[in-house]
Amino acid sequence: MSVLKKPPLMKFFLAAYSGDPGFMDEGVLALARGFEGGILGEPDIQSRDIPMTDTDYYTPEMGPGLMKRYLSFPNHLPPEALVDLKLWAMEEERRGAVNGKRRLNLDPGYVFSGGLVLSTGKFSGHRLYLGRGVWGELTLLYRDKSFRALPWSYKDYLTREVTETLSRMRAIYFEKEKQEKLNRHD
Repeated sequence: MSVLKKPPLMKFFLAAYSGDPGFMDEGVLALARGFEGGILGEPDIQSRDIPMTDTDYYTPEMGPGLMKRYLSFPNHLPPEALVDLKLWAMEEERRGAVNGKRRLNLDPGYVFSGGLVLSTGKFSGHRLYLGRGVWGELTLLYRDKSFRALPWSYKDYLTREVTETLSRMRAIYFEKEKQEKLNRHD
């Protein structure tokens, strides 16, 4: 028989993209400071702004020359916080929109021992419903000391630069978990 256990806390991250780096800075800081009173903390890792060349999906709405930045946050939260974070991110996107078009896209997710989970408002057969209109997707699997693609993994998450950034996030996650475990035993 199964015994239900409380899940570990997760390291939350954000994939942010925009054609306006200044606006992206503002949006990311608003998210970090505004979500649940700043519960995430200030970003502890930020990638450089990476040109989005693998897709033009967002070009009609957001224009050309989009850049993407990956960030993570130091304060770990329960996995179910992903629903609130996604809803908050969607509200931030709407708040910054001009004439109904977003200037910033914010995709929250979390890194954990098994890989990387992204949140979305769109159903697909491989996504699990998390509640309040939000779906979760295991986007990358972590196996044999590296992130591994799944059939639905987005190409930009598979580049060396991005997987190195995600691996740094994961390493910081485990270091913090290790420190907290040591502190609990003191």
